[in-house]
Amino acid sequence: MMTVDRFDELASAYGASISLWPAEEQATAKALAESSPEAQAVLEREKALDAALDEWEVPAPSDSLMERILSDAAEVSASATASNPAPREESKKPGFLTRFFGEMGWRPAGAMAACLAIGFVAGISGDPASNHTNDASEIEDNSVVATFFGDEDDSDPFDLEIL
Repeated sequence: MMTVDRFDELASAYGASISLWPAEEQATAKALAESSPEAQAVLEREKALDAALDEWEVPAPSDSLMERILSDAAEVSASATASNPAPREESKKPGFLTRFFGEMGWRPAGAMAACLAIGFVAGISGDPASNHTNDASEIEDNSVVATFFGDEDDSDPFDLEIL
């Protein structure tokens, strides 16, 4: 059920034509407009406002206003050109990386080199004595594996009873 206050809010927001209101509100608004003299008064008020707005024309700007706008725009344009010198031309000679890797540049090659370096470092940084072991007790003693799987010391460093 729509109230007159809600009807007034919708009329103020969307105008006197109920067909321009949100679709879910139109049926109840039409029913209220037919049965309530207050809703009809709201529609009449909004019709008068809509008619006044339709008749209103925006006055043309004066010549002095147009001159001020154009002169301000010219000043801004001139100051922007003076403060931002033209960019210098790039040399036409390609750089070393462009000559070596071609037009695709150095980024893909650099990314590939970084991946290779990380793989190389990871491959040689392991402990050679424990690389080929299958002994479960030796793997449990490995501190890196214990830390990774959360088997580290569970004591709370902020526990005051330990201190």
